[in-house]
Amino acid sequence: MVDLPFELESDLERRIAADPEWRRGIEWGAARPGHPEGAVKHHVAEVLANVDREARSPDERRRLRLAALVHDVFKFQAPEGSARVGSDEHHGSLAAEFLARFVDDAELVELVRWHDEAFAAWMGLSRRGRRDRAEARARALVERLGPSLDLYLRFFRADNATGDKSPRSVRWFERIAADTATPSAAAGARARRDRRGSARGESTG
Repeated sequence: MVDLPFELESDLERRIAADPEWRRGIEWGAARPGHPEGAVKHHVAEVLANVDREARSPDERRRLRLAALVHDVFKFQAPEGSARVGSDEHHGSLAAEFLARFVDDAELVELVRWHDEAFAAWMGLSRRGRRDRAEARARALVERLGPSLDLYLRFFRADNATGDKSPRSVRWFERIAADTATPSAAAGARARRDRRGSARGESTG
C-alpha cells in the first residue's frame, strides 16, 4: 500500500493511482538538486498545492491535477537527462502514453509529453550559454503549443514553484512566450508577467 502525502479526489484519480506502474514510480527518487524532497510523491504533493493557485476553473483544476499526478512518475524508467524531451524514451512521453489510457484529452496528453521542454530550453542558456539556440527551442515550443500555451504556462508555474527550483526559468519562458505567441496569447502572457512583476515590486520591461 502506498502512503501518499496528498488526497485522491475522484474515481479517475483513484484508478490511476491503483496502477502498479504508477505505484512504483510515485515512490521512486532520492533527494537531489531541484528535488530535495526526494520521492516523486512529495514533488507531486507540492505541484498539486500549486495547481490550486494556478487553475482558473474547476474543470481546469481537474485536468491539471491529472497532469500533476502522472508527469514525473516514469522517471524510474527514464531519469532526468536520459533522453531528449518529446522522444519516446523521455519520462514525459512515457507519462503521456500512460495518461492516454485513462483520458480522451489530447491537449492534456501533449502537455504532459512536453512539460519539461521549457525548462530544458532554459538550461541550454543557463548552463551552456547558448542564448540563440535556447530561445529558438523555446519559440518552437510556443508554436507547437498554439492555443494550449496558457494551460502549459499554468502547469509550468505549478511544476517549478517546488523544491529548490529558481523562478528564473519561468520568467524567461514567459518573456519568450509573450514575444512569440499569437496576439491574444501574447497579451495574456504579458498581463500575467506584469501582474507578478507588480506584486514583487519589480519592473517588467
